[in-house]
Amino acid sequence: MENHLLRIGQEALTNAIKYANASQILVELMYDNAQCLLCVKDDGQGFGVGNISSLDGFGLLGMSERAEQIGAQLTIQSQPGQGTEIVVIFNRE
Repeated sequence: MENHLLRIGQEALTNAIKYANASQILVELMYDNAQCLLCVKDDGQGFGVGNISSLDGFGLLGMSERAEQIGAQLTIQSQPGQGTEIVVIFNRE
């Protein structure tokens, strides 16, 4: 679980730096006995989530596959000009 969360976080950071031209990136990792939450939010250029092809969004696909492998919920929120927020919730119980 830890490795998958690490790799999802790395991909989200890479995307924010490499593609979104973000000037600020917030990374939060919160956990308790019941769940673990990873949130990566940037103020970059954003994108239309439904408009990403498999070639353009290979990193996003990888994040989704990793989340699925550990039974986590992955949410990607983004709009052009509005930045991006990626949230992964893993129930530990």
